[in-house]
Amino acid sequence: MKYARRWLVLFLVVALAFSFSCAKKTIRSDAVRYSPPRATEVKPETTEAKPEAASPESSAALEREKKLQEENLREESLREKALREKSAQEEAARKEAATREAASKATNLEALYFDFDQWSIREDQKDVLQKNAEWLKANPKVKVRLEGHCDERGTAEYNLALGQKRAEAANAFLEGLGIAVQRISAISYGKERPLDPGHDEAAWAKNRRVDIVMVR
Repeated sequence: MKYARRWLVLFLVVALAFSFSCAKKTIRSDAVRYSPPRATEVKPETTEAKPEAASPESSAALEREKKLQEENLREESLREKALREKSAQEEAARKEAATREAASKATNLEALYFDFDQWSIREDQKDVLQKNAEWLKANPKVKVRLEGHCDERGTAEYNLALGQKRAEAANAFLEGLGIAVQRISAISYGKERPLDPGHDEAAWAKNRRVDIVMVR
């Protein structure tokens, strides 16, 4: 009986201690706190400004302007090309004329000069032909070619004919001075081989001529 009381008292003490411990525990809840949904901000719709379609008249005008620009560029390019070619031709003609002039001086054969649109031998050029004839007589094995030239005025066809008349006039004069016809030939270059590429009277006077070129 005594032991039963002890066990009862011990049981009560343990029970009270357990109850006191549980009273101190904080009750936790797993429930999620409710929060009201936020209002979604609705952005106003923006419409992009689309480029207006070009009208047929505007498109046609732009196309015409583009073609005009391309045509102008093409013409400018052609003009520049023509100027370059002309400059190159003039330079080549200048060098060739200088070479022929040097060759003539080396052989003592002088060129003849003519008045504008004329092929008759001028009085001041007859002495030149006389000197050329004397040199040819002193060198009987030498053959020569008479090359007729004109200034740039007039058509190419007209100047070819005029240059030929000048060369033949010089030929006839040399034959009259006793040079055999077999030693002389005549040709015309018209205005294609100017001695001076200038465009004034001083240049033209140099270009109205007959060169006497020695041939082998």
